[in-house]
Amino acid sequence: MVTVAGGRRGSSTLGCLVSLAIFGGAIYYGIAVGEHYWRYYQLLDEMRQQASLAPSLVDPVIRRRLVSKVDELGLPKEARKFRINRSVKTRTISIETEYADSVNLPFFRHAFTFRPRAEEPL
Repeated sequence: MVTVAGGRRGSSTLGCLVSLAIFGGAIYYGIAVGEHYWRYYQLLDEMRQQASLAPSLVDPVIRRRLVSKVDELGLPKEARKFRINRSVKTRTISIETEYADSVNLPFFRHAFTFRPRAEEPL
């Protein structure tokens, strides 16, 4: 069987390149946005851990540890404003904060508002 190279129009090659470009763009944007959510979940995990240790810790120690985590993750300064509430009536502790983080990429700019909250029984 003899195949002639001149018989191909090249549309499949162009389609493959377009598909690869779209896939590469999705990966690039997904990693950039995913990084912000990854840091949010790391902070939330630390908040839950500190809330579970709350019966043996005082609030300033919890706050210091959480602020240290915010600095380690490189989150905005407003994330350092933790609200720690111990409820005697329901015997729970809640820790919460709020901060905004933005993604600035070509053709895509978005500001995310994160509100991590952890609640544990005392």
